[in-house]
Amino acid sequence: MQDSERSVSLITKSFTGIGSEFMSSGKVFAFMFLTGIALSTPAHADNLTEAMRSSTVPVVCLVSPSNIETGSGFLVADGKHVVTNRHVIACTGEGGKVGIMAAHGELMQAAVLWQSAAKDLAVLRVEKSPGGQAVAFAARSAMDERDKVIVAGYPGAALRSTRDFGRVSFSEGIISKFTELDSPEGTVRHIQITAPVNPGNSGGPLFNDMGQVVGINVQKALTAVLVVDPNAPQGIRQERVPLGEGVAWAILSDELLVELERLHLPYYVSRSKPNPIAAELGRQPVLFTLIGISMLLAITAIGLLANRRSRNVIKDAVTRGQSGLTKRVAAPAKARLKPVLRGMTGPYAGTAVPLDSEQIAIGRDASLCQLVLPADATDVGRRHCTVRWDKATRFFWLEDCWTTNGTFLDSGERIDSATPRQLKPGERFYLSKREYQFEVALETES
Repeated sequence: MQDSERSVSLITKSFTGIGSEFMSSGKVFAFMFLTGIALSTPAHADNLTEAMRSSTVPVVCLVSPSNIETGSGFLVADGKHVVTNRHVIACTGEGGKVGIMAAHGELMQAAVLWQSAAKDLAVLRVEKSPGGQAVAFAARSAMDERDKVIVAGYPGAALRSTRDFGRVSFSEGIISKFTELDSPEGTVRHIQITAPVNPGNSGGPLFNDMGQVVGINVQKALTAVLVVDPNAPQGIRQERVPLGEGVAWAILSDELLVELERLHLPYYVSRSKPNPIAAELGRQPVLFTLIGISMLLAITAIGLLANRRSRNVIKDAVTRGQSGLTKRVAAPAKARLKPVLRGMTGPYAGTAVPLDSEQIAIGRDASLCQLVLPADATDVGRRHCTVRWDKATRFFWLEDCWTTNGTFLDSGERIDSATPRQLKPGERFYLSKREYQFEVALETES
């Protein structure tokens, strides 16, 4: 979707007391529950929003200072590759140049690495990273109708001043249905969504509520109408208006993943829906911790309040220690450690992949693995090894999948394919050779 004349001019310019009554009336649980929400929800939302923001970039296609087309894109692979819609960079077919706006405001020239008219997708290459993190994906098998989705991008209608250019806009909705679009080259799978999509959003990421890309925003329901305009030639101009409310489409992420595979670009993909309770616990660790503490305190309080003498002791203690107790309740939550798999060398160098309840398979086959290595990494097996985190023992487990070239510890010891190997946080291993080295670790999550 092309941007408006207004956004063109803007882009051109950018180039130059808790008291005793709580205890006695049974309000402790409610108070701590609400406190937990206040402490945890914004922190998670801020972290997730920042991750989505850093992955989304403006795409500019320039034929001349008066002929500029804009859209959105997102970072993949090593952070030096950008995915967008083909129609966003269509001006390159007329000799135009395409650029990416970096996080620090620099316009970086990009080259078209691959494009497909049938899929309306393109992959761009820049010489250095624009300064954000590559996205993780979720496949079709990890989605369902009514799942929440988040559109990120740069709609032209949101540009009110030059300060707005480069600032991501978000909108939310749900997946309405999964659909297909036929073309002479084949069928392309799409997602119909209710989230608002506008000119300028094209090519931007469609996230799920875990921050994974499920699609590439491409189109909304529009139609062309004739509008009387005294300043237009012959007094009439054509204008696009919405054809339906809450109807837009995104290209399914699976359509892109097969192309990244052909281009030998690595990516991380989740192929199964997370357990709802585990997913919510992962998003709201502080909240669930406080709920657990609140329930324990509530049960204890009920037992104590049944005894008159205990009731008087509690009342006196609470009255004397109001300020101290308030400070303890309002204290920031203790930092939580989350297990991650870090890339040390190779395509995933500098990338940290979260390890939750499910194991991660590493290899060259996208249908068998979540962490996919380039197809030309022939020393690595199709499904080379698996890594998982055991919450009960607080150890990592590494297992070789009967590979020819083996999986090795940092010491050079080859692990037995028949026996999972226990790893402590900070230990490293590599696949076949040190060119594909990883480290298991525990990172602080505030």
